[in-house]
Amino acid sequence: MISVVAVVALLGASPDAGPAPFSWDVPGQLELVPVGKKLEGAGLPQVIFLAKSSWDLDRLLIHYADRFAAAGYFIPPKMGRLTGLKLPRVVALDDVRLVSFLVYGWPEPDGTTTLVLGAADLMHRKPAKAGALPVFPGAKAPTSFDVEFATALSFTARATQEEVIDFYRSVLPSGGWKEREPGTFVKGGRAVRVLAKQQGAELSVVVLDQADDAPLSGTGGAPRSR
Repeated sequence: MISVVAVVALLGASPDAGPAPFSWDVPGQLELVPVGKKLEGAGLPQVIFLAKSSWDLDRLLIHYADRFAAAGYFIPPKMGRLTGLKLPRVVALDDVRLVSFLVYGWPEPDGTTTLVLGAADLMHRKPAKAGALPVFPGAKAPTSFDVEFATALSFTARATQEEVIDFYRSVLPSGGWKEREPGTFVKGGRAVRVLAKQQGAELSVVVLDQADDAPLSGTGGAPRSR
C-alpha cells in the first residue's frame, strides 16, 4: 500500500495531521515498482510508480475517479487524454496537502493492464510567475502552481465565499472575462473557477484557470468539507 503520506515523505515534505491520507491500493495488483529517484519536472517534485493489474483499464480509471471524488479532491469535469499519447487519464488535486495525482495506463496483450501512478508535491515547487490570476486582498500564503488540468492559485483568507467571489466579479471583467454562473468566469474557451470551503475561522480558496468544458461537480461548485 502506497499512501500519500509516504509519497509526501519521499518528496521531502512533512506529512501533516488531518484527513486520512490517500493510498493507491491498486485493485488486482500484480506488480508495483517505483520509477527513478527524486524526479522533478518544471521545478515540481514528483513520485511515480508503474503498476500491473489484472483489472481492465476502464474499470481501473473509474475506480480511481470514484476514490478521488470520495476523498473530496478537486476533479476536472473532462480529463481528456494525454497530449501526444492519446491515453485516457484521471487527474485530481488534494487541496489540503497540495498534492496532485495523475493516473493513466494501457492494456497489455496478455490481458493485464499497465498503470502509471503519479503524485506531485505542489507545496515544494518553485512558484509560478505572478500575475496570471489576481490575488484576493488580505490573502494569506498565496501560491501559484500548475497541475495536470489547470493553472491554480491557492490561499486562505478571513472572508466569506461571497466576499471572495465578489472580488473576482469586480476585477476579472476588465480582462474580458464574463460571469456565466456564480464563481465561474469564461473567456475564449477558458474558464476561471473560484472554489472555496470553510476551515475553522478561515476560508480555503483555490482559483482554477482551465479549459472551459463544464462546471465542476459538487454543490455550488465548492468542494466538500472533509
